[in-house]
Amino acid sequence: MPNPQSKMKLLLATLVLLAITSVACSSDSGPKPATEPNSAVGNYETCTGFISFDSIADLTGVEGLFERVSVTDVAAVPELAESGAIDSCLVEIFQSVDESDNPVPGESLTLFLVRFENSELAQEQYNSTLASALIGKEQLGELAVLQQDVVGTNSYLMDVSASGIGALVVFAFNSTFVSISSTADDESNALFDGHNLVNAAQSVQSRLP
Repeated sequence: MPNPQSKMKLLLATLVLLAITSVACSSDSGPKPATEPNSAVGNYETCTGFISFDSIADLTGVEGLFERVSVTDVAAVPELAESGAIDSCLVEIFQSVDESDNPVPGESLTLFLVRFENSELAQEQYNSTLASALIGKEQLGELAVLQQDVVGTNSYLMDVSASGIGALVVFAFNSTFVSISSTADDESNALFDGHNLVNAAQSVQSRLP
């Protein structure tokens, strides 16, 4: 049987490509202790305010988390600029990092946002990732759970019961495309399970400008 982790990486290639290019061409705030934002509305210029850390502590029972924010220069990333994106943010919440300064699987949450010129472009990006997720569900069978409309319309949860994968919630809201994920470790432990990840995604949606 093909490796489920390899399949998922291929099937969600569009989303992963956007995330990687964002990290490569962004200003990184560096890790800092996660603190509750001053505003209940997110800010695309600073990529802050999209996550309530008090709610994360309530959902996971974990405190002492760190935050790393990356603000993308969209004009410097052809894949984003050509897609009609005007803002892009990557927010990582984690307990610790590995020797490569990456959040340790099983101990982290990753939030990826792209604001487009209009809602139609955000919908196109959502439709693309949903199509990949539907193929993934069909090929992975019982290893994967796919549930739609988890954060209103135009949203889905993909939860894969395999080491190194975890859960992913994707949704489009107005002109913003959002992905929030919690990667599992080799023993399938993750900071967020699928249910709690949906709750976190609902909180993010409520903070979108």
